[in-house]
Amino acid sequence: MNSGTEKSGSTVVCAFISPRNIYIANCAVSRALGDYEYKNLRDRGPCEQLVSPEPEIYVRDRDDEHDEFLVLACDGIWDVMNNEDLCNFIHSRLLLTDDLEAVTNQVIDTCLYKGSRDNMSIVLVTFPAAPKPNPEAQKKEAELEMAIERRIKEIVAEQEDKNEFDFLKLLQLLVDQEFPNLPPGGGLSAKQPFIEQVFREVCPSRADSVSLGYDFALI
Repeated sequence: MNSGTEKSGSTVVCAFISPRNIYIANCAVSRALGDYEYKNLRDRGPCEQLVSPEPEIYVRDRDDEHDEFLVLACDGIWDVMNNEDLCNFIHSRLLLTDDLEAVTNQVIDTCLYKGSRDNMSIVLVTFPAAPKPNPEAQKKEAELEMAIERRIKEIVAEQEDKNEFDFLKLLQLLVDQEFPNLPPGGGLSAKQPFIEQVFREVCPSRADSVSLGYDFALI
């Protein structure tokens, strides 16, 4: 730092949950922690520099009857999902499982398949009103996967030269299909791991083409 060679910086978003309130501090702009080369104006205070480390602070009353969950995430998530999309997606996944690690992994995967190329991290905290696994939701998810698998097999069967058919072509054909009960906020991108699995089973000789799908966003 003294020699001027330390130029790194970062951001932060954090939350403190008390029995009655939720406190959120957001300093996620312009790498507000560090970046000392932008904080060297001697006639200005710490929060009056070109880049300020002063966070925005929000306070919300707890509502155990309605509060479902809290999400803290970085740009790689918000680049491809807005607040409503992410909340709807997480809500729908909590109806399938109470494994929070599995849910957050699905968020990361879905954002990757939606085309995010920025850093991705997420923290998910559930509250008493969070959705619980629901047999009806699980049934609809199973029906969705059966419909996707059936359509993939139909598409593969229609190909005259299966040796020239690859995973990217499959994704391009699936985009125009209508499937019931796609995850809200996630869409077909949320099912890409399942699509990959079925493709590998149906076209084992073309399994190496799955990596092509990472360059194609299933919006």
